[in-house]
Amino acid sequence: MANEKLSGFLGLSRKAGKLVFGFDMTEEAMRKGNAKAVLLSADCSERTARNVKRIAEETGTEVLILPLTMDEIGYAVAKRVGVLSVCDSGFSKKFKELLESGMHKA
Repeated sequence: MANEKLSGFLGLSRKAGKLVFGFDMTEEAMRKGNAKAVLLSADCSERTARNVKRIAEETGTEVLILPLTMDEIGYAVAKRVGVLSVCDSGFSKKFKELLESGMHKA
């Protein structure tokens, strides 16, 4: 149930233009201060996750780990990715609420 809500909200965020896809674009958004939160897929590689967390620590960006695989994220946003950034504080807050209500904490 929580995964369906997350998938739906990912799609809504994409349509609203509040998501940035991929490591390079997410890194750029974090360094420019546009990323309010970074979302990692459940099956994101350890190397990528480590690099994202390092940059997030440097820039003060929160990292959230989704209980969704890259394929599930791809289905929700029409692009298979393991790293996304949310560039809106309202959407970021809602992702945190959905993850906490589903007991999926980063």
